[in-house]
Amino acid sequence: MQYFQVKVQFTVEDSKGKVKKQSVNYLVDAQSVTEAEARTVKFLTDNDEQAFEVKSASESKIFDVILTGASEVE
Repeated sequence: MQYFQVKVQFTVEDSKGKVKKQSVNYLVDAQSVTEAEARTVKFLTDNDEQAFEVKSASESKIFDVILTGASEVE
């Protein structure tokens, strides 16, 4: 399993109507940079995001992600 960090820039409008750029990083499980970018674009478009641009994608140094259920953490 490989993880990639994908940086996405969103165009957002603040409460005063001013348009700003906001960057967000996503951690994506993929086999290549190209697949990580494609998965990110699909995820965002499936969630009705439109005003975004993938700015970069690179292999992450994260070795693994540990997921636990809420009942296991108690």
